[in-house]
Amino acid sequence: MKEIVRLGLILMLICALSAGMLSYTHQVTSEIIEQRIAAEKIALMQSIFPDVEETEDKEVDGRIATIGYDQSGKIVGILAEGKTTGYGGDIRFNLVIDGTGKLVDIDIISHAETAGLGSKIEEDSYRAQFRGKTVNDSFDVDNISGATITSVAMEKGIEREMKEILTRFGEGIAEPAPSVDITQIPDGTYRGEGEGLKSTITVEVTVEGGKITSVEVVSGNDTEEYFAKAKKEVPQRIVEEQKIDVDAASGATISSEGIKDAVRNALQQ
Repeated sequence: MKEIVRLGLILMLICALSAGMLSYTHQVTSEIIEQRIAAEKIALMQSIFPDVEETEDKEVDGRIATIGYDQSGKIVGILAEGKTTGYGGDIRFNLVIDGTGKLVDIDIISHAETAGLGSKIEEDSYRAQFRGKTVNDSFDVDNISGATITSVAMEKGIEREMKEILTRFGEGIAEPAPSVDITQIPDGTYRGEGEGLKSTITVEVTVEGGKITSVEVVSGNDTEEYFAKAKKEVPQRIVEEQKIDVDAASGATISSEGIKDAVRNALQQ
């Protein structure tokens, strides 16, 4: 019996020492990895913006961006990830924006668009159409033949995500959407419109006692698979959370944003 206890104690000691060594190794390795990632970001930003002397990762409202500063501390460039919903699902991309608010480049991270059609978003000739645009410009570019949904998703997605990024990290380059004080809106039913993926989305919003009591999607002609999800989830979230800027329905970003824009439009009239 004593021998079993002795062996058990030895085993516990070995496990404790092993765990400690693994924890220490993980900590050291993590620090090395973080240092490497930071160095790579600086190198990437400097390859695009030669004046970058320092980079910083910032998080605002759950979004993260890498900010590049020059020697005087002025923002030279911003690197952040965006997302839109295409024909085959989510399209993830990095946007590179300079300190004046111009789009410098787009890098496609991942997508599931149709090979030979929607996949042409990876081609430089397509992405080049967006370079130099600001949030005040039109993002309508030449569509990819045979891939209208992918093309429209990219146009609307890049425009929307660029505004979101600059609103949070651009230090005054883009102004946030005007806020709506729901408590000050008289009782009644209000109709508004917003742009979805393929059509204008119309909603009716009912306000009673300073609260949104219902949001009804009256019309819209987005892809039914995604639109149905947005119609089900977004109005419910707006009523439950009593705010317009709620999370989009997963996989239905543009339809969700169209519904939210329509609600905002209704309540600002």
